[in-house]
Amino acid sequence: MKDRVEQLDGLRGIFSVLVIAHHHNAFKTSPLYDNFFVINSNLFVDFFFVLSGFVIALNYVDRIQSSNDFFIFLKKRFIRLYPLLFFTEIVFLIANLLGEKSPMKNVGSLGSEYYFSTTLDTITFMGSTPILGAWIANNYPSWSISAEMISYIIFGIVILLLPKLKYLAFTILLIISGIFIFSRGEYLLAYDYGFVRGLLCFCLGIFTHLLLRRKTFYLSFLEIPFLIILVSAMYCAHHWEWNLWKLTFPFLFAIGIVIFTSSTGVVTKMLSTKPFQYLGKISYSIYLNHAIVLIFVNVALFRLLKSPKSEMMIAVSLVTSIILTVCYSHFTFEIIEKRFSKFLRTKWG
Repeated sequence: MKDRVEQLDGLRGIFSVLVIAHHHNAFKTSPLYDNFFVINSNLFVDFFFVLSGFVIALNYVDRIQSSNDFFIFLKKRFIRLYPLLFFTEIVFLIANLLGEKSPMKNVGSLGSEYYFSTTLDTITFMGSTPILGAWIANNYPSWSISAEMISYIIFGIVILLLPKLKYLAFTILLIISGIFIFSRGEYLLAYDYGFVRGLLCFCLGIFTHLLLRRKTFYLSFLEIPFLIILVSAMYCAHHWEWNLWKLTFPFLFAIGIVIFTSSTGVVTKMLSTKPFQYLGKISYSIYLNHAIVLIFVNVALFRLLKSPKSEMMIAVSLVTSIILTVCYSHFTFEIIEKRFSKFLRTKWG
């Protein structure tokens, strides 16, 4: 199996844009938001977790054999995540502090203590835990990056200390995570115990890699049926308010990875085209940039310019936010993700 699967990058790009639509929720009664698909598009974050487990297992499951390997692995993961995480959090912090006394103020008075506390929570990778406080981050999607980093650390420790029992350990972690989520009565954990949700998905990604490592499939005929089943499951979960049934979505995403990794069908070919590949390449920037863009676009359109809150203007807001997020993410990808990460790699050897 190749170290990178192009069609999965394409899916990641599409899903990152759909998360923008989900967070465009300032007008909850608009049909552009108030529909089962957009409301439940936050579930695509779980696809990112499952895909991460798959990709990390694909590249590192046999490569961490010493403490030095473990620290090199963590250093690479830190360099990959931290520059953009830090940059976007500081941008949010500055915007919030300036916005407190300006027309750009977006929410009720929270105060500088809250902004600095949540910034500390985020830049220490604690945003998906209650350790420093279970509060919404300034850049609210950033909790999932905390969950990612925690999953990386646990993955590395298991591979290093339990090489012969690693899959048993991941099975136990998967079961414990599921039991914990059931005990909470809530699947969409985020700022409090989101790392548990992330770890469950990450472990499923590891087992997805194990399956594809051992067996070859030819599943092009399942592309369209899978997408129909996925959308239908989103409808059912929304229509019948199946909260804990959302626990099935990581398993659906794992099945989707198996299908699209084993396919050469029309959807796979589309996902492998340059536009979708580019969206996938900058998807991390899209994910961490979109919240600030959404806020600025909505404040500018509806508060400063006093545009009518019509369906057409709400649609303009959404389309503008997506376009600006993609354009802005091009620059943060080139400058922050690539150049600053290269700088860190050079400095740290």
